[in-house]
This record gives sequence, structure tokens and C-alpha cells, in this order.
Amino acid sequence: MKKTVSIYTFGCKMNQYESQAMAERLEDYEVSFSKEHADLFILNSCTVTSEAERKLRQLFRRLKGLNPNSKIIVAGCYSELSPEQLLRLGADEVIGVREKAAIHKYASKQLNRPDGVEKGNFLTVTSSIEGRTRAFLGIEDGCLNRCSYCSIRLARGDKIISKPVDLVKREFRGLVERGYREIVLTGINIGYYGFDFDASLAELLYELEKIRGDWRIRLGSIDPDTMNDSFLELVANSSRIARHLHLSLQSGSDAVLRSMRRKYTISEYLRAVERARSRDSRFSFTTDLITGFPGESDEDHQKTLRIIEAVGFLKVHIFRFSKRPGTEAAEMAGQIESAVKKARSVELMEEAVRSRERYLEKQIGRMNRVLIERSDSSCSHGFDEYYIPHRIEGKHEGFVNARIIELQSHEEGSDAELYCRSVV
Repeated sequence: MKKTVSIYTFGCKMNQYESQAMAERLEDYEVSFSKEHADLFILNSCTVTSEAERKLRQLFRRLKGLNPNSKIIVAGCYSELSPEQLLRLGADEVIGVREKAAIHKYASKQLNRPDGVEKGNFLTVTSSIEGRTRAFLGIEDGCLNRCSYCSIRLARGDKIISKPVDLVKREFRGLVERGYREIVLTGINIGYYGFDFDASLAELLYELEKIRGDWRIRLGSIDPDTMNDSFLELVANSSRIARHLHLSLQSGSDAVLRSMRRKYTISEYLRAVERARSRDSRFSFTTDLITGFPGESDEDHQKTLRIIEAVGFLKVHIFRFSKRPGTEAAEMAGQIESAVKKARSVELMEEAVRSRERYLEKQIGRMNRVLIERSDSSCSHGFDEYYIPHRIEGKHEGFVNARIIELQSHEEGSDAELYCRSVV
């Protein structure tokens, strides 16, 4: 009987991708995701907030209590920064980000099985943890930014490691041939793709455009300073690249951005948005915001509220500032009280909900190309090229052209999960 392995994933899309890749490298074992009973557990960790670390420790204790004789490997960013803490917790093996590529070796060691054959330093996938429609594809690791609050750069490093173009194309083609219709290109900062071998994200997209099939690319998080004109022209002129970007913001205040050591000003951010929407007025943006950064004043907070309205984001992810050991921001003066951070996050979320509603209201009556992801007894559900969620009457498959007729919400009285009711 095969030994069983269960993988739990914390954090970003890159981690989700790497969990799938690790699962595929463990072909000698029976691998599942998030099952509470197994011979070996792999916890793919995150260190972006103290809450992410707390949740991993909580899960570790629960799994150990349910499976006292099982082995636990903790991998990833938390492992890079606090290996001793995880060993004291009781982890049987603690491995870093790069060691994920050798997961078969570490699993075999814990389960007393043969090592198996090494499969190269770049992780790749042939399927998706997301189901049969969307797949993640990691294209780069590392970040050149030196943001004062970020522990990910400490864990992942400031050296850009880009997956070779030919390997990306081969992995992409394989996913398309297996029926995946939306490929999400992900990394720590994909705008820096190719910086290590004199290439660019735009050049990679141009090469991927040559691949035959009925598919769509969606891009992961990008910074405004890497959103150049050649990139925007390629996106605007392509029918197969989503007109949606997750454009990192973090704050609406120039003073806070300087303290964060971000590489743009608010005016530069707004110009990047305008340059995209000058090519397609419907271009949608999602973003991240950190509230309660050290020294953030009430006026800084108000500026952030105003920029949510000014941009008209489709969705905003809001994080309360979390002190990360080893970062400059953890030691800054002017730390904000927890109650203030909580109150500000509530206000930001309320404004984000209004922003989403305003954006979606402008889409009523418009036609969109929706990729169906699932169907129930009466409706089909999916996302279009602008990352707008649709519920379409009837059962459909693949890409369909649908017209938005009204807005609805997933829960009565809740605007936070607004989506569009559409017809083909």
C-alpha cells in the first residue's frame, strides 16, 4: 500500500502553484490536499503576517494531536526565517523555498522510502489545485524591491530567478493541451521576469501568444513602475490576455509610501492606471492595502480612502500592518494601536465595497467573454476578461459571450460579494 501525504498551503498563489508542483513530484505516494489523516504532512508556509504563522502553528498542533505517529515537514517562507522555532514546535524536517524542488528526497527520508530521481531545479506542473479550468504557472522568484515592511524578500531573496522561456512555453502548452483554459502567470513580482537574462514579461507574453488553442492568460501581481508602454500595448492588442491587473498600491499617501520604500508616488500610480484605461476604459484593477503602517496619520488614512474612490478598484485586499522580525518597519517609531488599525480597516473595506459596486454598475448591458468554471442545476458560474464574476442562466461550458443584465450578491444584505447576472 502506498504511503499517504497531505499538503496544506498557506499564503499566495505562488505557494499554491508550488504545492501542486510538489504533489506531482511525489508520484510514488498517495497525495491529497488538506486531509487531516496521512502518514506525512507537508505544510507549505507563509510569513507575510504574524497571523499566517499563528495559523500554521495552530494547524501543526491539531494535526499532531490527530496523528501522533505521522511525520510533518514544514516548507517555505516561514521555514526560511524561523527554522529553530519550527523545530522547537516539533517539525520533523524544516526546509526552505529552494528545497521544495527536492521534496521527494525529504519525503522519502521521513517515510523510509527510496529517494527517487531528481527532476531539476525549476518546479513545473501538469495540472491544477484549482480544478479543471484554471491553472497557476510560476514564472519567477525573488524581488528587487526593498520594502521596509516585507519579510518575503528576506525569505525569497533579492535575486531574480526567472524560469527559462522555453520551459515556460512547454509547461504552458502542456496545460492547454490538458484542457486548462485560463493560465495564471504568477511569481513574487512578475514584473521583474527576465531581469536575470535580459528578457521581459512582455517578451514572454509575445512568445506565449504563439501557442495554439482556446485559452486566456491572467497575470499575477505587478508594480506600477514595471508597467511600461510595450507591456500595455501587448495587453491592449491581445484577445487572449485578461484586461485585469493586480496593481500593488499599499497606501494612498506619498509620505507613507516613502516610509514603506515603495518605488512610485501616488501621481505615478494614477498615471499607470490612466495609461491602461486610455487603451481600454473598462480595464479593471485589484490591489493590496496596508492600514496602520507606523506613522500613518488620520490624513494619510483619508488619502487612502480617497484613492480607492479615484481608481475605482474592482476589489481591494486589506491587511492590518503586522510587525515582521528583521524588517525596518518593525522597529519604526509611531506604531499604531490595534484598535485604530481595526477601525481603519473597516472604513477601507466599506469604501472598497462601494468601489466594487460602482465599477460593476458601469458594466451593466456590456458583453463579456466569460470562462465557465462550474455549473449547478440552473446556472453557470465564471469570470470574464476583466475578472468580473458572472452567474449565467442555463448550463454552459468553455468560453461564452454573455451580457450583464443586473448585479446580485451572494448573501442577502451583503454587497461584499457582488457579482453579475448575465445572459448569453
